[in-house]
Amino acid sequence: MTEQGIILVPRRAGCWVCEKVAEPDKVTVMLFSESGAPRRGRGAFADAMTYVRSMGYPVGTDLLYKRLCKHADHVEIDRTESRPAAPSNLTRIAPLTPAHWLDVNQSAINVANEALGQIVERMPDMKDQDLVMVAKIGITAAQKVGDWESRGRKMAQIDSLIRLASGLDDGAPTD
Repeated sequence: MTEQGIILVPRRAGCWVCEKVAEPDKVTVMLFSESGAPRRGRGAFADAMTYVRSMGYPVGTDLLYKRLCKHADHVEIDRTESRPAAPSNLTRIAPLTPAHWLDVNQSAINVANEALGQIVERMPDMKDQDLVMVAKIGITAAQKVGDWESRGRKMAQIDSLIRLASGLDDGAPTD
């Protein structure tokens, strides 16, 4: 059974291979033949034993053999008793949280804007101490915007100097 042809089964609680090995599917491929039949006997598990030991698990031969047998047994049971759905019958579910860092930043901005809207609504009822804290937040945000604008101007100046030094620019202002 090749890696492409294997039917993957879910990890099982209590199975040492499923819990300890980072990629139990690689061990599973080594435990079954090309036709999908489980390999039997200590010699048949040699590749799997070598693979598990190469990851640094100091396990005795007898104990490792028992753990591999237990893994092979539950894989065989899962393969024979469960029928996976055909790919055409699968329903794709959108992730509940944003998947990309740009989406995460946009979500944070949206939450912050909503929070600021709620703070603005509560301002008439706020105590002086709370108003001072909100004002500090506004001042900090304004300073950050100023810092970003300053960095942008510095980067534009550096780019302009590089273009001028490389002969790509004649030094005339571009407005």
